Amino acid sequence: MPQPHDTLTGLKVLVVEDSYLIAEHVSDLLTQHGAEVVGPVGRLGPGLKLVEEGTPVDGALLDVNLDGEFCFPIASALKQRHVPFVFLTGYDDGDIIPRDFAAAPRLGKPLDEAQLVRTIATDFARR
Repeated sequence: MPQPHDTLTGLKVLVVEDSYLIAEHVSDLLTQHGAEVVGPVGRLGPGLKLVEEGTPVDGALLDVNLDGEFCFPIASALKQRHVPFVFLTGYDDGDIIPRDFAAAPRLGKPLDEAQLVRTIATDFARR
């Protein structure tokens, strides 16, 4: 795994995850690598509100299933604003992700920390 401290320096990352433990773990990991965490938020409404209000972010990590609601309205709002995002999911079935978002990276749970950091560094830094 990349060494902590500055891999993600300067990036603001919105974390939308309904599992408190996963959200805390991901937030800690991002912070260790120099990112600024926006959130985390665990529900669709608050996540969508942050995006629609124009909260500045370089990218977002979106849990697909947020306590029974899908994150796709947040993904749509981010896509309209040309903000990259990564789906985090425990689903094996690729059909759960609408075709509109087929190009978005998808990382399975449990998360591979090194892969998560690489994906953010690559996809969000291009913005």
